[in-house]
Amino acid sequence: MSDDELNTSQLRFVDGNLVEQSTEDETVGEYTADPIESGDRTGFVVEVKSGALDVNSELVKVIETHGRTLDFGSRSHAEDYARQLSASDGSLRIQAAPDNDPRDVDAYILADHNPSIKEPADVDGDVWTFDIGANLYGTLGEAILLESSKPHALYYFVRQDLNIHDDELESGLNIDIQSGSLVSFSDASSDDRESWVPDCVVVAKDGWSGKVLERYYCEIKTGNASFERSQVAAMERLAQEERVLKIRMLIEGLPDRYSLRINEVESSN
Repeated sequence: MSDDELNTSQLRFVDGNLVEQSTEDETVGEYTADPIESGDRTGFVVEVKSGALDVNSELVKVIETHGRTLDFGSRSHAEDYARQLSASDGSLRIQAAPDNDPRDVDAYILADHNPSIKEPADVDGDVWTFDIGANLYGTLGEAILLESSKPHALYYFVRQDLNIHDDELESGLNIDIQSGSLVSFSDASSDDRESWVPDCVVVAKDGWSGKVLERYYCEIKTGNASFERSQVAAMERLAQEERVLKIRMLIEGLPDRYSLRINEVESSN
């Protein structure tokens, strides 16, 4: 894959094969039609939890027609739907189902209320104490790995993975961390689609403008956060063509240290 291909907004695969690149204009609004209706697209199954029904009357009407499990095209499609309903009543959010959940669902619709995130959990004079919350906790792990002036853990991994030293390269190892773009797979025999937006793409080069040594598509989770089923399926499909990494950040040792595990995703073939 050339550097120019990295600038595309979406990679599309059909039956495991890379097909034509889609431009950004072609994909804008794919899952944001207004209004969004459950069942318009399939492939991402969401179960409605009782707490969500307690705070959103529009959702009560929805399940009277569709039942407790709703179909969407992707997590982003489901999240847009939750935001749409939240605008008319109580706030809702989408939460991934754990891999070991016996029910055949990808995520849940939950009530989005956690006072200790939106309001102080404790007030002591002029000191306000807030809980972190799952989303911010995950962001902390990503920031520690990616946002330093030099991502030392990734340099260490690449050197180990490629078994190289700087003195073996013309200009030395350079790592370019790029934003992930939508990776979407479809099956020519059905309307099913598996999609995933990598947290980042790590491009290892010989110097800033030298040849590409390797490219890694990465999903980063912090603590015990689960990898979504739809993410895993798309990652395994992409692994047929590219290097794909699961990175688990462990930050309990902060502020003194952090740990991480990096595992390569195996191809679904």
